[in-house]
Amino acid sequence: MIDKIIANYSKLITDIASLIEQGRKTTVRYVNTVLVATYWLIGRRIVEYEQKGKERAEYGKELL
Repeated sequence: MIDKIIANYSKLITDIASLIEQGRKTTVRYVNTVLVATYWLIGRRIVEYEQKGKERAEYGKELL
């Protein structure tokens, strides 16, 4: 009987650890997605600033 209690408790601990690990992985993916979107928006604002409403920035005239 005590062996069964210990086995059930061990399974509970394993299940909880698994949930925590899954939560951490999900959090990392979400944070990475948000960071990529944030950096993309920052880049977009910089480009808009540099271009000042034009299709190309002045320094881009000489680029291939």
